[in-house]
Amino acid sequence: MDFRDVVRKRRSVRHFAQALPDPVIVDELIDIARRAPTAGFSQGIDFLVIDDQDELEAFWRLTAPPNKADDGPDGNEGRPPVLVMVWSDPQRYLDRYSADDKIRFGLNDADAWPVRFWDIDAGMAAMQLQLAAVDLGMATWIFGIAFGEAEVRERFGVPEDRNLAGIVAVGFRDPDEVPIGSGTKLARRPLDEQLHRNGW
Repeated sequence: MDFRDVVRKRRSVRHFAQALPDPVIVDELIDIARRAPTAGFSQGIDFLVIDDQDELEAFWRLTAPPNKADDGPDGNEGRPPVLVMVWSDPQRYLDRYSADDKIRFGLNDADAWPVRFWDIDAGMAAMQLQLAAVDLGMATWIFGIAFGEAEVRERFGVPEDRNLAGIVAVGFRDPDEVPIGSGTKLARRPLDEQLHRNGW
C-alpha cells in the first residue's frame, strides 16, 4: 500500500472481528514501532501485549468506569483481540543524558526537560505501530485509561517508574462496523488554516 494511502486510511476502529492476529505479526508491528525516533537513541519505550482472553477480560474489568455495567467497548462483542500498551521509561533518558557525550545539555534531571521527550517518543512509536498495522490490512484504535491504572499496573507487573503513553488496540475491523467518534461528525480543518510558512 502506498504510504499516503496508509495515512489516509488509518482511523480509530472501535468494533473488531474476533479473529486473533498471528502473534508473529504482532511482534513484527512492535519491531517496526520500536524503530521510531528516541532522543539520544535512549530507546526508553516498552510494549506490553495483552492477547490472552482471561487477561483481556481482566483489563476491561479493571478499567471500566464505576457506573458502567459492561466490561469493554460494546460489552464483550467487538472488543479488540489484542491490546498493546505503550510505556515510556524516563530513567533511560536521564541515564542517556548523563553520559559523557550528552551531559553538556544539562538534561540529566527530569525537571530540566522543557519537553518530556520520553512521552513524545512513546507517542510516535504508537503512531508508527498503527500505520504498520494499517499497511498490513489491520485495524487499530488508540486510547487511554481513565479508571483503574493502578490496578492494571499491579495486575500486569508494570514497573512504577513507567509512564503510560497510550494503548493501541490491534485486530481486524468487523465488516459490519459503523464508524463512530468525532472524526465522523466534525470536518477536517483546511490545510491553509493549519499551514504557516515563514511566519504565522
